[in-house]
Amino acid sequence: MANSRSRNRRRANRRPTPPETRTRAPAPTSPRRRVPPAPPPPTGFRGGLERASLPLLTHLSRLPRWLVGVVPGVLLLGGLLLPPPWGILLLSIVTLFLGWLLTLSWPRLQTRSRALRTGVVLLLAALTIAYATGLL
Repeated sequence: MANSRSRNRRRANRRPTPPETRTRAPAPTSPRRRVPPAPPPPTGFRGGLERASLPLLTHLSRLPRWLVGVVPGVLLLGGLLLPPPWGILLLSIVTLFLGWLLTLSWPRLQTRSRALRTGVVLLLAALTIAYATGLL
């Protein structure tokens, strides 16, 4: 009994926090949730690219995830194994696809991801050019 009294007394004597340290977030039981405002739509080249890409991205999002990874892999393998006219075409398609995805995802990527993905696209472009010029 004495134990429960001391616990109640501690709660009752606790001081309120100063106003500058209080959060303005709604209580966890509150049914309303604040939604951050949407960023303004991009303009210029980027906005046009995003608007033009929307139907294709919508279609790609409906496909199974494994298919979106396997098809470029098969095209890459085919590009490396087929003779120059067809191999160059397949490697170019994969390079353009990865470059397109990199361009669309650029604002959301962190610096390390940007560098890694840019390096992959540049390496694949160099491989395509080397294959086209006969160096490979």
